[in-house]
Amino acid sequence: MAGEAEGLLVRFGRTYAAAVRLATLVPICAIAPFRAPAEHLASTLVVVVVAAAWTCGFAWWLRAGRGSALVAVDVAVLVGLFGTIFWTDAVDAKNTGWLRLLVIFACATYQWHTSWLVGLTAATVSTGGAVALLTAAGAWEVDASLATGTMYALPGAVFARAAWILVRRAARQSDQIAEQALRARGEALLAAGVRAEEREQVNSLHDTAATTLLMVGLGQVRSDAGWLAPQARRDLARLRTVSGRAPEEADLVDLLRADLALTHLTVDFDGPERLRLPYPVARAITDAAGEAFTNVRRHSGATEVTVRLGGDARALHLDIADRGKGFAPHDVPGTRRGVRESIRARMERAGGTATITSAVGEGTRVRLGWRAEGEAPVGDGAARDGGAKRGPAAGWAGVNDAVEKSARTRLGRGMRIATLVVAMACVFGVALATLVANLPTYQTPLAQIGAFAVLGVVLIAEAVLLVRGRSWGRWRVPVIAAVLAASMLAYVTMPDGRTSTGEDWMFAAATWPGLVVVLDRPLRAAALFLLSHELTALFHLVVLEGATPVTLARFATGSVTVAGFPLCLAVVASALHRVGTTAVAARRELEQVRVAEAVAAQTHDRRQARFAELSATTVPLLDGLADGSLRPEDPLVQRRCAIEAARMRRLFAESDGAANPLLHELRHCIDVADRKGVVVELDSRGQWPTPPVAVRRDLTDAALVALATATSRARVTVVGSAASVSVSVVADCDEIDVSAPAARGVRVEALTGADAVWMEAHWEP
Repeated sequence: MAGEAEGLLVRFGRTYAAAVRLATLVPICAIAPFRAPAEHLASTLVVVVVAAAWTCGFAWWLRAGRGSALVAVDVAVLVGLFGTIFWTDAVDAKNTGWLRLLVIFACATYQWHTSWLVGLTAATVSTGGAVALLTAAGAWEVDASLATGTMYALPGAVFARAAWILVRRAARQSDQIAEQALRARGEALLAAGVRAEEREQVNSLHDTAATTLLMVGLGQVRSDAGWLAPQARRDLARLRTVSGRAPEEADLVDLLRADLALTHLTVDFDGPERLRLPYPVARAITDAAGEAFTNVRRHSGATEVTVRLGGDARALHLDIADRGKGFAPHDVPGTRRGVRESIRARMERAGGTATITSAVGEGTRVRLGWRAEGEAPVGDGAARDGGAKRGPAAGWAGVNDAVEKSARTRLGRGMRIATLVVAMACVFGVALATLVANLPTYQTPLAQIGAFAVLGVVLIAEAVLLVRGRSWGRWRVPVIAAVLAASMLAYVTMPDGRTSTGEDWMFAAATWPGLVVVLDRPLRAAALFLLSHELTALFHLVVLEGATPVTLARFATGSVTVAGFPLCLAVVASALHRVGTTAVAARRELEQVRVAEAVAAQTHDRRQARFAELSATTVPLLDGLADGSLRPEDPLVQRRCAIEAARMRRLFAESDGAANPLLHELRHCIDVADRKGVVVELDSRGQWPTPPVAVRRDLTDAALVALATATSRARVTVVGSAASVSVSVVADCDEIDVSAPAARGVRVEALTGADAVWMEAHWEP
């Protein structure tokens, strides 16, 4: 199956073939009546009209992309047009040049939109049929060049096929490189997207269920707390929402009002009636604000909060202010996630910002800012990065440029190789043979040889540059000047009457070395060079030789071929730049869709798995708190809530990507005990490999339960080596029951004393 670049190149080949046939039709049809005898002018014009009509129809068919069936008809029409030479007396009038050009360009363009078998067969039949008809009309006796010139259509077709094969191979390689690079980047973004969704789930749990259970576990909630049951029901609703698929949009104002209704604070709210945003953005802003509301209720001592929402769906800011006791932001412990993760990090992932201003005794002000990508900042809380890219687009930005550059380089190199192959064949094959055959007839043979040497050196230098992966750079202009000087030298020392004839080797040869030098420049550079070369030859013809209508017609016929082919390749080279960029963009869009779908699918699966995991522990506690069957003042309920809050904090720590996950997760388990006023010592000795998540849970579970139920003191010790790791805890808590380890290689031992419990979990990989 063809890749994006190769597919675009194939479509471009058909379009370009049609364009070349139409573009060359104008000068070809202009040449035909110019050399037609007066008595055959009418018949020649009829043939020209038929040729033009058919070419236009065939070009339309090519653009429509309707297969290769009509190529056989095109071949028959071309041969039929050559058959009209008997009617128009074109051989005796030497007026077959325009028909030859029709065949030459048709044979070349066949190679850009057909298989190699169809293309070369069509070229062979067209050329063979034309030469056969010319022979039957006596062309060899009148002027052998009428037949030999037409024969060049076949090698021209071979060169065009070779160039097409090389360029298509480069396109295929470009597709492979682009696919590998974009797939690798896509996998990285997929993993990053899943991790981001994982963090968002963790933050959502932290802001809802984990906070509620922690407050109950710490004994901070009385049975008559009016906010507990509604908050527990909200937490259950959020858990079940986390397990489903999110909508595309949401009303930020509705979400904020729903959260404010549960704060049990006096709220002064001012904002628009509705503000619809993409759901991830609305949810992130609401959850960040919800954490700020929770902090006001739990920590500030204030009973009133002011909320101001401004802006629109393109850019907004949300201010939350209280007059409570305030705090010192830099003194917040690293295990506290509220400000760091639930507010700041959450807003950053949504493409926004969070600014928190507070001091002890001066209250707290939280400003959340967000703007759609590309919008101007709003207010002093707008993003300070000046509109830095974020989200999926940011993830693709760097690799896009690199892959597009690689694709353009690969296609450009393929085009340079193809052009060099054709140039070598034309210069060292056709031109050299013509030069050697006619060398005795030139006035100054050494001048002709010198001019040829200049062209040869340029082509050899291009081959060296290609091998070394370099361009002409600052040498480009001097080399072009040398090629034009060689062209002028050849014409000055050429006998009169030879310009644009079969003995004029320079007429076609000089175009190719100049083309390889300017191929990677804008199209106008190639056009300017070709025009300069043609004007050099025309100057010699008109000024030094004295042009006649016959010689001018011969020059025009030859110019269409010798300048037309290089110009066609220059156009192809220019178009390949766009082909490479377009192909990478199309491939990138497909990969972005794949990554987005994969992130959504994996996130959904993980949410479902997490909900199933929490259903056995967290959900029953929240159900009991919501319906009143569990009393928050019951010591057993507090114990269960404290243990579950500690497990959820360990869960949060698992998504942090710490250098030493085991110690990092233990510190988060200690956080609950620390909040209860328990003095905890943590000691670690040795180094150990990172255990899998399931093993770390078994290693920390005993310590987690002991820490969550300790009364005043606890000590946690971690000892590890390359062969094993153990986690032990001594705490002044009642006898505890820890479930059997689920992971292989983990064993747990326990010993209960008069006033303490000792437990150790040991793992050997």
